[in-house]
Amino acid sequence: MQTSAADDAKAADWKFRQTAGQFARAGYAIRGALDASLLARVAEDGNTASDVYGSIEAVIANDKSRPGFTVKVAGQLGLTCQSCGAGFTWPVDAMTTIYVARDAAELDAWEDESFESLEANEKTSALELVEDELLLAIPYVPRCEKCSADSAPKTIEFN
Repeated sequence: MQTSAADDAKAADWKFRQTAGQFARAGYAIRGALDASLLARVAEDGNTASDVYGSIEAVIANDKSRPGFTVKVAGQLGLTCQSCGAGFTWPVDAMTTIYVARDAAELDAWEDESFESLEANEKTSALELVEDELLLAIPYVPRCEKCSADSAPKTIEFN
């Protein structure tokens, strides 16, 4: 997924807010390394991020009726094991395709579909989309490799 440093977007490009429809326009693409200092929501719970590379690229569905875009992210998250309290590294390599509905009525019609979708006029930034993908990659209950391998449930009795 990595490209040359010359292709990397600048921090201002990542933060620029635009509509979902603009992300889905033909030929749209933004990619590059993201500085961990930009990922404030990832760090809220004491997590860290390093070597993060993200991209957003426009796509058109096979029948060309559903414009959309892919959000890709790769990197390392520093998490805390919920069983033993040790810090550990969690590799991330994730991708989501988000389809863009023309209006609220079309979005409502897609409600039962099994894909991610946004209304065309909903504003966001490439940074928020990539950071969302990182946040979704964090396990609900982070466990280090040692604790994950130990299949016996941990029980603590309180008196």
